[in-house]
Amino acid sequence: MYAHNRTEQSLCEKFEQGFIRPLTGSCGAQLQTLAQFAEAHRGSNLTCFETLVVGASYGMFDDARYNVAKEHLVSMYRSIVLHWHGIDPFAQPKRHQILLVRKRGRRGIVNFDEVASYVARRFEGVARVCRTSYLGLSIVEQMAMLAQTTVAVSPCGGLSMILPFLPEGAYAILLNYMLKRNFFFRPKAHGECYGCSWTMETEFWNHMRVVNKMYYQVFRESDFEHGEPGRESAVRVNGARLARLIRAALREMDQ
Repeated sequence: MYAHNRTEQSLCEKFEQGFIRPLTGSCGAQLQTLAQFAEAHRGSNLTCFETLVVGASYGMFDDARYNVAKEHLVSMYRSIVLHWHGIDPFAQPKRHQILLVRKRGRRGIVNFDEVASYVARRFEGVARVCRTSYLGLSIVEQMAMLAQTTVAVSPCGGLSMILPFLPEGAYAILLNYMLKRNFFFRPKAHGECYGCSWTMETEFWNHMRVVNKMYYQVFRESDFEHGEPGRESAVRVNGARLARLIRAALREMDQ
């Protein structure tokens, strides 16, 4: 993983140890990044690998020709990572827990405290309602928190990409985004249309069969901070509308 500064480098190392090292197997082999490997073999022209983990462009999810059996691979990866961190990938929470994910800045929830208070009042006695920003939590601590969660509400983007590690059958409610109608600088690579409610990472989520997905739709400019829609814009969430999605998710799981 490439980092621009020390903070990003620290985050990259955290992700490498949390999500890539489990693929080295149960032997506990130390993970070496490409940069570390190159530094350790400066004088080598040819190198043999026993295990090589190679990533790919996110665009790999865009092309149907490369999507055969991808659901199985994603599910298998989820199980491997959870096992590595000491969590049973098939365990089910004993009671409902609603997790509200806070993100400051771009793609966050503008009125987070208001929405969190509304959800806590609305589902008091039905579920435990928790808030998190993931800040200061290790990967293991994040995984353990998700293992107790049945419904997670999260902004879209990279912050949501830990939600595939929710328990099997849990619900992820993802906030949508909308491109501005005068936004012409970025190719619409993921099928977005101007003024449409769209799901970030939708190509990936189509292959995540273990977790159920719901989408909080955005319809108008007033759904965004300062009335400015955009791929990076924070969303102003309607608590009652979000509660209807949560209620539907809880009802489905209780049937």
